[in-house]
This record gives sequence, C-alpha cells and structure tokens, in this order.
Amino acid sequence: MTKVTTLVVFLLMLASGQAWSGAICVVALWKGSVLDYVYLTGDQHPHELQAEAEAELAKRGYDDYDRGLDIRHARGQSYLKHGYAVIIESKYIPPYRKVQKERRSIGCGFSAKSLNDALWDAIHDLQAHDWSWVPDRDEYTVLKKERF
Repeated sequence: MTKVTTLVVFLLMLASGQAWSGAICVVALWKGSVLDYVYLTGDQHPHELQAEAEAELAKRGYDDYDRGLDIRHARGQSYLKHGYAVIIESKYIPPYRKVQKERRSIGCGFSAKSLNDALWDAIHDLQAHDWSWVPDRDEYTVLKKERF
C-alpha cells in the first residue's frame, strides 16, 4: 500500500510542477496565400503564445480583412524549452489551378536536435499545408534560423 501511495504522490508532484514553454508560428491567410506571419517563443503554453500572435496580427490590420481570412492558423508549434526553429517561404504559381496566380506559403519547423532537422520539419510543414508545393520544383528561401 505504501508503494502505491508513494507512486501517486510522485505522479501528482510531476503533474503540478509542469512548467510550460515553447514556440509558435501563426499565419494570416487570404484564399490560401500567406499575407503575414508572427513567430513567438516564450515561457507560456503555446496556446497562450498563439493568442499573443493573433493579437499581433490584429494590430497589423489582419483582424477583419474580409471573408476567407483565417488568422488563427498555427503553422507550427513546439513545446520544447530550448531547440531550433527554421521558417521558410516560397512564392510560386500552382500548376494545376484554374487561375494562374502567384501564391506565398510559409513553413515552420522545430527540432530539439539541429537546425537541419528543423529545416526538414519546415519543408514537411509547408508540404502538409500546401499540397501543390513541391520542394524540388518550387524554390524556397529561409526567412529565419535560430536557436530558442
């Protein structure tokens, strides 16, 4: 009985001592194209960071643009206290669309290991949010590389 009690007390101590931190990348979209983004890191839970990023986008004028705007779209988030972040951008024309208009997409990647792993995560993030983007065909530029 004492082993069970000790285990329960230990688990409660772990749960109550949880300190949140993380990083998040939130974008403002218009008809699938990225207008602007906000990248934040901090000691808050990523959901709190997302609220701060949304407020920053609202300050920049993306709070009531028109129908179709989605400022509550987190492109990537991390619960890591320290790690690497990479944000990439691609401007391209999707080949299989009726309207041949340039599109801007952003991918955000995070890793605890290295900048290279964070870059691969950003590439996969961009592909997951925009299926018509192909990294071998459509080029990308690195907007931000950092350790947080």
